[in-house]
Amino acid sequence: MFDLDLFEFIIAIVLIGSVAGIVQQGIKLERDKIRAGRREADGEAAQLGGIVSDLHKDVDRLKDRVRVLEKLVTDDDRRLADEINRLRREEAGPRAGA
Repeated sequence: MFDLDLFEFIIAIVLIGSVAGIVQQGIKLERDKIRAGRREADGEAAQLGGIVSDLHKDVDRLKDRVRVLEKLVTDDDRRLADEINRLRREEAGPRAGA
């Protein structure tokens, strides 16, 4: 089928070896790019995880502040209502005696 001389056979083997080497280097380069991308993505994920953790802490602190503020507001309303009722009783007391 193919009638190759020794010289042509050697050139064919050298070409096949060279092409195989080039392909192998290209595959290695792509693999290294993928690994670098993964390392970069892992670093970004760790960074984002830290940011999310900080945000959760901030939300928890803000929830605590809101609870305190709600308590202060409701306590002041209760005190104000008690003061109004006390003043009404004081007003009603002298009138009843007059």
